[in-house]
This record gives sequence, C-alpha cells and structure tokens, in this order.
Amino acid sequence: MLYHCTLVVHWPQSFAHKVQCRTAILIRRQLSHQILPSVSTEPIQSTSLLLQSYPFPISLAAVYCSPNKNLTEPQLNSFFHSLSSRFLSGGDYNCKHPTWGSRVATPRGRMLYRVINQNGYDTISPDNPTYWPTHPNRLPDVLDFFITSGLRGIHTLSQVLNDLSSDHSPVLLTTSLDPILELPPPILTPGYTDWNYFAQSLDSVIDLRVPLKTPEDLDEAVQEFTLAVQRTARTSSQPPTPKYNTQSINLPQHIRLLITHKRRARSKWQRTRYPSDRQHYEQLAHELRSELSSFRSDTYNSYIISLSTHDRSLWDSTKRLLRSHPTPSPLRHPDNSWARSDEDKAQLFANHLRSIFQPSPESDPIHSHQVQEYLDSPLPLTLPPSPFSPSEVTYAIQHLPRKKSPGYDLITGEILRHLPRRAILFLTYLYNAILRTTYFPLLWKFAHIKMIPKPNKLHTEPSAYRPISLLPIFSKLFEKLFLKRLVPIFESQNIIPSHQFGFRPFHSTIHQCLHIVDIISSSLEQKQYCGAAFLDVEQAFDRVWHPGLLYKLKKILPSTYYLILQSYLKDRYSVVCQKDKLSSYIRINASVPQGSVLGPLLYLIYTADIPTHPSTHMATFADDICILTSNPEPSLVSHNLQQHLNNLQKWCKKWRIVINQSKSIHITFSLRRGSCPPITFDNIPIPPASCVRYLGLYIDKRVTWNPHTRLKRIDLNRKLGLLRNLLHRRSKLSLVNKLTIYNMILKPTWTYGIELWGSARKSNIDRIQSFQSKSLRTILDAPWYVSNHTLHTDLNIPTVRQVLHEKFKTFHSKLETHPNPRVSSLSSSTHPLNPPRRLKRRWPRDLLVE
Repeated sequence: MLYHCTLVVHWPQSFAHKVQCRTAILIRRQLSHQILPSVSTEPIQSTSLLLQSYPFPISLAAVYCSPNKNLTEPQLNSFFHSLSSRFLSGGDYNCKHPTWGSRVATPRGRMLYRVINQNGYDTISPDNPTYWPTHPNRLPDVLDFFITSGLRGIHTLSQVLNDLSSDHSPVLLTTSLDPILELPPPILTPGYTDWNYFAQSLDSVIDLRVPLKTPEDLDEAVQEFTLAVQRTARTSSQPPTPKYNTQSINLPQHIRLLITHKRRARSKWQRTRYPSDRQHYEQLAHELRSELSSFRSDTYNSYIISLSTHDRSLWDSTKRLLRSHPTPSPLRHPDNSWARSDEDKAQLFANHLRSIFQPSPESDPIHSHQVQEYLDSPLPLTLPPSPFSPSEVTYAIQHLPRKKSPGYDLITGEILRHLPRRAILFLTYLYNAILRTTYFPLLWKFAHIKMIPKPNKLHTEPSAYRPISLLPIFSKLFEKLFLKRLVPIFESQNIIPSHQFGFRPFHSTIHQCLHIVDIISSSLEQKQYCGAAFLDVEQAFDRVWHPGLLYKLKKILPSTYYLILQSYLKDRYSVVCQKDKLSSYIRINASVPQGSVLGPLLYLIYTADIPTHPSTHMATFADDICILTSNPEPSLVSHNLQQHLNNLQKWCKKWRIVINQSKSIHITFSLRRGSCPPITFDNIPIPPASCVRYLGLYIDKRVTWNPHTRLKRIDLNRKLGLLRNLLHRRSKLSLVNKLTIYNMILKPTWTYGIELWGSARKSNIDRIQSFQSKSLRTILDAPWYVSNHTLHTDLNIPTVRQVLHEKFKTFHSKLETHPNPRVSSLSSSTHPLNPPRRLKRRWPRDLLVE
C-alpha cells in the first residue's frame, strides 16, 4: 500500500558537526499527499505528510532526536499527538531499550517506552544493528526504528540495508495489506510427500550392477546415489502451503460496527465542535476500547485453553516464553571494523575457524619425528571388518532421529526411513565397499558449519561462538554401524581408563560428581586438606593432532580398521553457513569432527593415556579434568598436585594439548583455616577459588551446597516469572497442563544432582521446598489458610525430601553392579574411603539409610 516513499532522517556523521541535522521525505509525485504543518522543536526535528493511501490515509513522519538536547516526555506526547490517529513515524530516536532490540535501556529509552505504552503505540524494528560507531570501545546498537499507531492490521517487514557506508544503516520497511510471504528454509520434501511414489521411482533408477573396486568408483557411486535420492524426493513432493507473516486480527461484526460509529462521531465532532458531539464520540471511544480489551482477552484465553501436549502446542508456547532473545551483536574484524553483511560474517567465521582447525604449535620435534616414522612404517595384512547386512542397515535407519538438521545434501532421517529395498541393498553395497577398499568417500567428509553463540559471552568476537558441523546423514549412518565394530576392540584391550566417564554408557555426570564428593567428604572427616585442580582444555575437540591420534590408533586397531579411520580423517572440508550465505572452503587439518558419531570416541582414545599419579585421584569427563589429593599437611597437598601437574604438562606438550590456566581453578576443600599453597601449570599460577562449578553442580570449599541451592533458586524464580502467564490464577490453562509444565520444566531444574546436594542442611533444602510450595500455590491460586501439606497431598506432589530419598535409592540400587570399580565402590558403606564419622553432618551415602 506504500510505494516509493523514502524517509531521510539526518545527514551523515561527517557533516553533522558542520550543519544542523534535518529530516526529509522523498515521495513519488503520483502518490496523493499533502504536507502537514511542522511541529519541530529543538530536540525533535521532523518532517511529516499525510498520504492518501488505500484503505485509509496515513501520516508519515521522518524523525531525528538530537542526543545533545534535553528531551522530555511532554515533547514526545505533543509530537505524536500532532499526527493523525494512524501514523508511521520512523527515524533516529537516539533512544535505547530492549523492546526495539537495543542492548541496554537508557533514561531516554525508558521515557520513550513509557510514552509508547501509555498511548498504545507499536514499534517496528529490524533484527540487526542500525548504528555503527567508529570508536572501538562502543558497540553497534538499534537506534533507527518505527513507531506506529492504528496500523495493527497491516503486515510489515523491516530490514537493514548495508549498501551505504554511513555510521547509520538505512532501514527498509515493507508494508502490505496482504500477508508477506516468508521464504522457507531449503528442504527436499516440502509440503505433502507421496512416499509410495518416492519408493517406486527410486527403485526404478538404482542399478545394483555398479563396480566398486577403486576410490574413484566409490566417489562416483556415492554422488550418483545422492543425486538420485535428491531428485526423487523433490519430484515426490507437492509445493508447500506458503507460510505468511500474519499480524491481522479478524474482528467480530459488532466491533467493526462500533469502529464505524466511532469514526462517524469523531468526524461529526471535528466539523461541529459541539460539546454534545464530543461527549458522544468519547463514549463510543471508551466503549470501543472496552470491547477490544475484552475481545483480546477472550482470544488469548481461547488460545490458552486450546494448548495440549498431544499436538506439542503446549511445549511450543513454553519454549517461546523460555527462549532467550539475545540483542543483535555484530562481529568485529581484527582491524576493529564491523562485519555488517551475512557474506562478511560468514567469511570472518571461516577465517577464524581456519586458524582454529590447526594443531597446536610443535614443542617436541623429536617426538613428532618419531610419530611420523611410525606412521610411515608398513602395516601387517589383516582381514577387513565383518561386512554389514541389509537388516543391520535397516535397523540403524529405523533408529535415526527424524528431526535432526541435515547436511549439505538436505537428506534427512525421514527420507531414509522410506528408502525401498533396492536402495537399502545399494547403500549396504557402498558401506561394505568402504570396508573392503579402506577408503571413505570424499562427499561424505564435507560439512556445513553453523556458529552457535556461547551463553554469557559478548558475541562481537568469533571466539564467542561454537562451531557445529552438519554432516551428510549417510556418513553418520556409516559411523553408527562402524562404531559397533570398534567398541568391542577397545573394550577387550581396556583402552579407556576407569577415571574417564564421558561418552560412555552407564556413566553419568552424577556418578563422577559423587565420586569426587566422596573423596572430599572422607578428607573432611579425617581433618585433612583436600586440594583440587579443575583444568580447562583449550579448544579440546578442535585441535586434536591427527598424526598423534593415528599413531595411537595404529597401535590398537587392526590394519584395515586403522586405514578406514585414516581415510576418514584425511581431506575434510567445510564451509560456514550464515543464514543463506556461504563462506569459502575451510580445510580441516586438526580436530575430531563435531557432530559426528565417531568424534567423541576418537577423542577418548586420544586422551586415554593421560598420566596419573600414585598420590592423587584423577577424574575426567570428556575434556573436563579434575585432580584431587588429600593430606593433613597443606604443603604436601600442593606438592603432590604440582608433581601431577608437571607430569601432565610434559604429556600435553608431547601431544599438542593446551591447558588454559586462566580458566582453570585451584580450590582447597577443608574445614580448617588456611588453604594450600598455590600451584602452577607451565610456570603460570592457577587462580584460586572458594567455589567451583563442575558438571552443572556448584561445590564450595566446605561442601555445604549453599551456593548451589541459592543459584538454583535464582534460576527457578527466573523461569517461574517467564512462565507466570501460563501458571498464574487468571490463566485459563487446565490444572493438568499447569502441573505438567511444573513437572517437566521447573522440577528437572532442581532435581538434577539431588543425589548429592540432598545431603545439605535443612535450611538449604527448604530453599528449594519453599519454591515448590510457592509454585503449587500459584498454580492452584490457593488462599493463605490452605497449608502446604494439603497442597502436596491433594496434587499428589512429593516433597523435596521425598524426592531426594526416592532418587538416591533408585540411583544407589544400580551402583553395586556397575562395571566401573570406581562407581561400584560407592555402594559400600564399609569402603576405605568412608571412615568413621566425626562430623555432625550428612553425606550422600547417608541418604540410603534415612
């Protein structure tokens, strides 16, 4: 409805100090319009006009608010009231508030936010920053946006244009009476898919008489098979139903008639200016506001009542409420300039990853030469792994997740589930050819990388993002099958040490934490100092040295297994995807592929020979390393820790593993005064601390669990506040759904690790119990005279103490038969690590007998 109309807000920054900032509107002559009287003041520069557009006229205003002038709330109200009841006012307001996407809220931003709320206005802002400061210490932000009134039935789309080189980016606002089409992500099977036709068509194009004797034959067959699956999937799917960005509300007939009567009354009062006409107009306006408020409330209540767990609508609504909305954080180039476009961001990520996917600098040339000599030595002849059967491939396909993100070929688990038998036979033929030729196809080693922002980081640097590789599903399916051939070999040789609990079946984070807490509690009972070093491995999975990994694999595996993994790690390439833009190619010279099935196991093999010490206890969970030792003398504690760290330092330099000392922690667990002397790693001190976060649990130096329960209560209060619209007393959500939200979203937040922190003192447990009572009282809208015991009994909700006893009994019942001796020893109450009790406090072992 608005065409060829441009709002020009102010001059570029280079001219701002020479001339007074002005505004303008460029509009085509064919559009019927009239210029409105200027209401510009010293802090607000504006240009406005009335556009005679269909189906109603709209006031357009270009605004610039000077940052150096004092802006008041009456001035803002006066400016907006000078426009018609339907207006679109855009420009540089120099006001910051998270409502329109800014990073912070300034006093001017809070004032403008109050004006918008009081008058019922709406804001339209882009998703990316519009202001790009030249000062290196200032961050980009959203300063240019639109404020609208009376345009809720119009569909809009706001975009930032990066064509100009000013410190402010232009904002393009598209408006339409019809819904704006959103382009769906690329997918092979959009809309309805005829899977019977898919199976028949694919079955007719597959030729099983394909020779697979050389790597070239295998690469060509993989490419043809992939293209056949893609073509057949596309032709078997109907065009999808367009998804629209709908913002309109279908108003009932009586409200539409009331709107018509109100407009006529307003028009009559504007002509006559009689007090009686004004009174009639204000009555109709008040009645309309009341009816609209009632209609919106009824619509929202109908939506709440319709939520259900069967169609995932309940989970989708809670996910939207709990989802964090990060403010736009653009990337910064090494020269402190900003990456504005998606192409620039993708290339900046690619340059960063190109330097990351490299092995750490060499510090032992002699060892590196020995590794290379061993890799160049001839291999003995061995039989290939046992071939895969079609039934084995079919079983693995049926257990693939359906909704995992696909790789560059867009083939998903849902497509694989509908492969015909001939395709299954051909896929089995390909997999067995890999085992026979010991060559992994090149197309299955290419990945798309998505950059995921790390939590609690300033996302202006590429290092604040975590790379996730999206591999072809055919590659992951082969890895899943091949893993079943590898695991028995490693288990028969007992390669993975008992202190490694990560990526192993029947080994959880709670098992590892219980083992650590048991060592600490024993030292406290014996009046000892327990020193611990929690080490952070820098970019552990991204910098795995390939020759070192192959060196260790060659010593363990038969030759054919080793050659397959050698081909699997060789010549891997990736590109970074930023929305729909791709970067240049990245060659992967180090790392284990993240997102792969074999990656975690390969990392465990690479770090399996990590050195231990007879006077310390080692506990590892993937790349998390914890070293503990106990002694009545604090100097001996630090001495033993330092000896172990020195051995670990030599091992890390040998295998090119880097420990980040600044993120590592040295903590002394003791009830006595003082602490252990400082320790170092590579002559750099490890920072001391009084509390450590390990595998999701906060452990303080006296193991009181006070920091853990306190921080968990803060997190629970935050989540309850976000879900309050669904759980409060006015919510029309059913009681069953309310309890489901509590049991499935809020309760797991505090039940994690309750097998350990359940041994805390009563005041710490009551901190969580009070939250549960508060939540149940909110859900039921219970009056003050209803006791908490009655609430728990009527709703059949166990108390926190009942939950912890039940959880620990279930947990403890499986400890004795655990295959790892470190875990099975925790089930015995007479274990040497469990000395006679001296302290009047409980430990996790005590929860079993209560």
